[in-house]
This record gives sequence, C-alpha cells and structure tokens, in this order.
Amino acid sequence: MTRIARLCLWLAATLATASAADSPAQQPLPPTDTENPAVPAEPPRLPDQCGDFFGDLAANVRPQWRQYYREPSGEAPRDRAGAALSMGALITDLSLATEARDSQKFRNLLVDLSAVETMLGIAEGMESTKQKLTSLADEGAWKTLRPEIGSLVRQHRRQLSAHRDETLADLSSIGQWIRAWTISVQFCRNHPDLPAEPLGKPEWIAALRLRTSPLADAEVKPCGTIRKHLNTLSRLWDPQAPQETERPERLATSLEILIEIMNRCIIPPPRR
Repeated sequence: MTRIARLCLWLAATLATASAADSPAQQPLPPTDTENPAVPAEPPRLPDQCGDFFGDLAANVRPQWRQYYREPSGEAPRDRAGAALSMGALITDLSLATEARDSQKFRNLLVDLSAVETMLGIAEGMESTKQKLTSLADEGAWKTLRPEIGSLVRQHRRQLSAHRDETLADLSSIGQWIRAWTISVQFCRNHPDLPAEPLGKPEWIAALRLRTSPLADAEVKPCGTIRKHLNTLSRLWDPQAPQETERPERLATSLEILIEIMNRCIIPPPRR
C-alpha cells in the first residue's frame, strides 16, 4: 500500500471517530398516544329502571309496596315537557307495581302511559312493547318484568330521538328518578334501622344533575326549579362532606323537597 493510500485510510478513520463522539447518545422515543392513550372518565350514569334499586332497598325486610302508590291526578299534562316528566314518573309506578306483584295496577298504569305517549307522538311505535309487558304481568313473571321495563325506557328514548326530541327523553328520566327517590326516602323513613342510601349510589344524583343542568340553562321549564332542589339534595347526602344533621332529619328534609318537585313540576296541576 502506498504512503498516500495509508494516509487516506487514517484520515477516514479519524473523521468517523470524531463524528461518533460529537453525536448525542441515542435516547428512547417517548411512548405515542396509541401506545399509552389517555382514558377519559365516563360520566356517571343512571340505571334504565329502578326495580333493582327497590329490590336492594327491601333485601332484608318484607316490604308493603302498595302503601307507596299514588292516586292519579285525573289531569292531562299541559304541554309536551310536562308529558315527558309524567311519563317518567309513570315508569317508576310500573316498577313499583312490579315489586308489589299487582297485575291489575300494572295494567291500569299502562293505560295512563299510553295517554302521555300519544301526547308525545310515540304511542304507535310502543304498542308491541306494551303488549309484551301486559302478557308478562298477567303471567306473574315479575322478575322478568324488571329488565323489560328498562327495555321500555330505552324504546322511549329511541322513539323520541327519531323525532329529534332527546330533550323529552331526558325529562322522562328526570321524572322517573324524582318519583323513585320520593318512594325510597319514604321507605327509609319507615324502616329506620336499614342502612340503605335513600338516593342510591352517590353518583346517581350527580348523573341527574348532569342531565338537568343543560335543560335549565336552556330555560326548559321547570328544570331551573328541579336543578335548585337537586343541588340541595346533593349537599344533604354528600358522603365526603361533614353532616351537621342526623339521618332522620335529612330524610324528612329530602322528602319535603321531593314532594315539592312532584307537586310543582311533575304532577299535572288542575285546569282552571
């Protein structure tokens, strides 16, 4: 090898070493979003039906559910918002009749339900569902009826959504759970030794507030009043907050609030 060739090889090796020394150390790449995606928190949700809730409340007692029936108002809702709230309350009454195993009451409530469905323009699409419910009640298939009432609620929402009436579906849910909590608070007052939470899981009231707030912001009557009362109930039963009042007093206050919502917002007022 000539002297010039050896010199060229030495220069090439020197440059390669210098280049490696000047280069930063290879660092591992941070994980991409697809490797470690952020999991968004799911908003709190309410069950589609309250029969399971009633069943859990009465797990250790022999309940007399018929004492919680309410007399029909005899008045039709004045508008579609009122009809949706009434429809939700009737759904809860169906769950109550199911727990009481009262087929005649169940059939009567389905007649009342048909009236508000007609006012909301969804009665025609609900006939087959209600026929199935009627058959189950006549057969005494009470355990099967619990989830079927949940199917009825979902069918209502689909029918209303098809008419772009999602707001009415939310109002129905509000009516359903206000009526359910009215019953559950009365039940807990009548069974003071039970440790059951009168409003169910802590996140349920958060879910109903979440459903009510945008309607109140949009000035959907009477959601402003309902939101105000739900905020009070939330403070009364917040498991993280120190409670200044005993459970019996909180139950009494809660019942007053819920009856106020029922009378002012859900039960159709008499026409003048």
